[in-house]
Amino acid sequence: MTGRLSIGARWTLRFTGALLVTVSIFAGILYAQVSARTQHDARVFLALRVKDLATAVDRDGIDSEATRNALIRSVRVGEADFKLGLQLFDENRALLVRGGSLERHPQLLPRTVPEVEPSAVLAEQTALFSEHDVGENYPYLLMTLPVEGGVAQGFLYQRQFVRAARDLRNQFLYTAPMMLLIVAGMGYLLARGSLQPIKDITATAQRISGTHMEETIPTSGSRDELDELAGTLNAMMDRVREGFARTRRFSANAAHELRTPLNRMRGRLEVTLEKERTPDEYREALGDLMHDVEHLSEGVHGLMRLAQSEAGLSDEQRVDVDLSGLLMEVTSFFEPLADEKRITLDVADLPPITVPGDPSWLHQVFANLVHNAIKYTPEGGTVSVEAAVHAGDATVVVRDTGIGIAPEEAERIFEPFHRVGAKPDAPGVGLGLPLARELVRAHGGALNLMSGSDGSDFVVRLPTRSA
Repeated sequence: MTGRLSIGARWTLRFTGALLVTVSIFAGILYAQVSARTQHDARVFLALRVKDLATAVDRDGIDSEATRNALIRSVRVGEADFKLGLQLFDENRALLVRGGSLERHPQLLPRTVPEVEPSAVLAEQTALFSEHDVGENYPYLLMTLPVEGGVAQGFLYQRQFVRAARDLRNQFLYTAPMMLLIVAGMGYLLARGSLQPIKDITATAQRISGTHMEETIPTSGSRDELDELAGTLNAMMDRVREGFARTRRFSANAAHELRTPLNRMRGRLEVTLEKERTPDEYREALGDLMHDVEHLSEGVHGLMRLAQSEAGLSDEQRVDVDLSGLLMEVTSFFEPLADEKRITLDVADLPPITVPGDPSWLHQVFANLVHNAIKYTPEGGTVSVEAAVHAGDATVVVRDTGIGIAPEEAERIFEPFHRVGAKPDAPGVGLGLPLARELVRAHGGALNLMSGSDGSDFVVRLPTRSA
């Protein structure tokens, strides 16, 4: 999109800005330290020259020929490299001798001269020193020191001392643009390499569609956050593919199951309308149609409930449900049916259990399980219901001594419209167990089957606290 920086560009700018600020702070600190060090060195050098002159004054007198010669020798030694200047004043502030750079740039004595012990000269007393700009590239450093019978002054050009710090500063300023370009280039390459997995993820996601879902997002094997993201998206796509496959199977099965009663109804109507019939014959035909309509209505109602359960359980539907009381209610309802088939319906002592959920949905779950258990248990068998709480989850087991379910059919029984060993004209449409599993999933639980040759155990796990 025009007018908007990409993530790579923003990362490059941030990386460049952060590094530039860091280098600038480091360079500023280094420049300050070098400047302080060179200023210290300049003061020490000038203090030594002036102190040597003070020593000559103490030894030979302030207005002696030997003192003048010592001043001239010191100036000659320091003039070439440091433009050293020295001068002496008597106690009346009259100039006695002057040499070096002070001849070109004469300086007057300050009104007051600080009294300083000779031992404190090298301690860089601020009052002893002052800077003077005489129009050259670098300032001069002036030192004023009281001596025996007068005042001595030293004058020093600071180029040799200040230039190192200024050269360091200038080098940073000169190289900053090139350094900025190099850092920006490195930042761009780093950002580009770091964002390549995101580009791969985007490209793969763009190729995925309803008819092209076999794509998986590649991982680099680095196990970093982007690899974790790719793994999460792949897991999500696996769930989406599973959902699409389940939806296709569901749609195909639904179309098949609904087409059968519709075709049967159409055939009966065509046969009925082929010729005139008696009222009793019409009444019989309408009764057959009513049976087909009820079967069809049962299938449509089951599909609607299944679709509603797959949408999940809303917060408004969640209430505290007395699970033990609900199980007693369900088993009491099916006792007449069990007695009719001479099946023992056994309910264990149920502990008090409360789960959050929809009571009507949970009632249908256990009604479907108990009804199926009774339906597929032969005469003289037993259906039992047990409940307990383990690790914060409520576990309900509906056990029967029926025909059992083969291992290869253990998962298929939860597919819509699939009925193990059922005849085409058997009652029901094969939505009871799929609906029960989806209703349990909507409550954050799970419905599983443990089956053998001597019966089946349907195990329902429900959380006792809201997720």
